[in-house]
Amino acid sequence: MSKNSRGFTLVEMTVSLGLFTIIMFITTSAFLSVVNTDRKSRSVRIATDNLNIALEDVSRRIKTGSTYYCGSIDTLGVLDCPAGGNSLFFTGQDALRASYTLINGAIWRTIGASPLVQVTSTEINITGLRFIVSGSAPFPDTAQPRVVAVIDGSIGTGTASTTLKIQTTITQRAYDN
Repeated sequence: MSKNSRGFTLVEMTVSLGLFTIIMFITTSAFLSVVNTDRKSRSVRIATDNLNIALEDVSRRIKTGSTYYCGSIDTLGVLDCPAGGNSLFFTGQDALRASYTLINGAIWRTIGASPLVQVTSTEINITGLRFIVSGSAPFPDTAQPRVVAVIDGSIGTGTASTTLKIQTTITQRAYDN
């Protein structure tokens, strides 16, 4: 073979192919990691949007309702509960009795004789739900009825899980006196 022949030797080709394979492996791993992180953040965002919609529904129905009662069983009465309870019963603006309660890590709603409907999605795990009611007693109570909802839980699953603690105050639109 002449000294001036041009080209790559077998060793040079093997080394360059090995380096190319290692660089492609690292690049592909980084890309898949970014795609996985994006997928997890999307699922958390979707669950967060679902929780926002659920809280808006809870808030809207409670603020247009009346005769609030928190306890484990609805007595069709009115009761302030400064210590709080994990179920809230009230009369909605459609004159039907409604309730929100915590069952198996989810918030459930019922209106009138309708069956229970899950308000939160399965990606949301509610570990604590407490309703604190004040001002719901009828005349001579002149305080504006209000409900404080306190929610503890998590959004997402596995490594994409994010804990949450939410407290919101809902004031009745119409005065009760």
